[in-house]
Amino acid sequence: MAENQIGRIPPHNDDAEVALLGSILLRNRALEEVQSVLKTEDFYQRGHQLIWNGLVGLRNDKPSLAIDLVSLTQYMMQKGTLAEAGGAAYIASLTDRVPTSTNAGYYAEIIKETSLKRQLLELSIRIGDKAFDDTSDVHHSIDELDQKITALGRSADTGNYQDASGLISSVVDNVHDIQAGKTSVGVSSGFSSLDKYIGGFKPSDLIIIAARPSVGKTAFALSIAVNIAFGKNPTPIGFFSLEMSGASLIERVIANKGQINLMSLRNGKLDDETNNRMMTTADALYDNAGNLLIQDTPNIKLLEIRSQARRMVREDGVKAIFIDYIGLVNYEGPSTMPRHEQVSAISRSLKQLARELSVPVICLCQVNREGGKDRPPILADLRDSGSIEQDADLVILLDDPSKRLDDNGKITQYEEDDQEGEDTAFKRRFLKIIIAKQRNGSTGAFNMEFVADYVCFRDIDRKF
Repeated sequence: MAENQIGRIPPHNDDAEVALLGSILLRNRALEEVQSVLKTEDFYQRGHQLIWNGLVGLRNDKPSLAIDLVSLTQYMMQKGTLAEAGGAAYIASLTDRVPTSTNAGYYAEIIKETSLKRQLLELSIRIGDKAFDDTSDVHHSIDELDQKITALGRSADTGNYQDASGLISSVVDNVHDIQAGKTSVGVSSGFSSLDKYIGGFKPSDLIIIAARPSVGKTAFALSIAVNIAFGKNPTPIGFFSLEMSGASLIERVIANKGQINLMSLRNGKLDDETNNRMMTTADALYDNAGNLLIQDTPNIKLLEIRSQARRMVREDGVKAIFIDYIGLVNYEGPSTMPRHEQVSAISRSLKQLARELSVPVICLCQVNREGGKDRPPILADLRDSGSIEQDADLVILLDDPSKRLDDNGKITQYEEDDQEGEDTAFKRRFLKIIIAKQRNGSTGAFNMEFVADYVCFRDIDRKF
């Protein structure tokens, strides 16, 4: 193990291991107190691992039998592990070295802490081995190690079961805090009409926002991102923009917040009043610019998304991750794998990432050609894979009735908007926001206003 590589004995505490095992022999209830905290590999000495396995195995196989020296040694003898554990004489000596059996929980904490230190040591050695391994892919290695570091950090906080009384009080207190405005249900979208349906984006949820091309899914996601990062309660978010550059994204943010025509902004055709508004908007955005972390590498690999998302959460306190969009994520699997299988693997991985980081992951997706062409889109229209629908906790579909095909198979909206020389001072249209799936809530639909010139969405009171 580590002795051969660094010349030092790994962290461990023999006294704590002996005291815990002896405590269980003296007071059987101690096993129930610590069993959810410890695993076999948390014990350093091989003999202690075998005795722990004997204690746990005896309790599971013969729950009505009291655990004592005789029952344990007989059980281990039948399993063939007694001699390797030190024999009956060693097990008998364990109870003589217990200061007090009531401190079993404290002994378990010591054992767990030294176990975590050993795991950290072994991980550091593995990192060094990976660095010298010419046959390993560096991106796979980084993702694997990053995931293990995150898991190691979380395993330091070992919980236990609890009865419902504490949970009831916690839930009631949380509801009162929400009523008093002291806390929120989830990460607010900044749109009252959307939050009314979903109550904010929940930690560990995979959220899909889907629509046909050019309907406004990026604008919708970006409007939400702007509300979160620059709204009333500025909150850090990560935005993976696979379709457009970071500069283009910021142009949209300025147009959104400053209510400035995007085309005029991009072309530099601003009058004095609008230019002043742009500068005022930019200055205001600077105050919370650190809340919007942008990664705009095209065709970024899934492993890189996972790795950078972990860093965003760990180092920058990011509370939500946006990905625009799933169809452009590069999967590292075999090139011969069909695309729908790749997207399925990507979808599952993003759901696992949301659970691992305990933040909502909001991912954009396209719908098939039929969705929205002559009817509103449905879940079955999600492009590339049915796994997206299965993995998602929340699916939001955007529907633009103005872009239905006419009897000639043409979209009148495009023909009107694309006429050369048309005045584009202020275009707006009303989109239906469809909550097509909500794992822990109801489905339904409502309307929002989309201002195309400002690439922003607004709440409205009216109905279609």
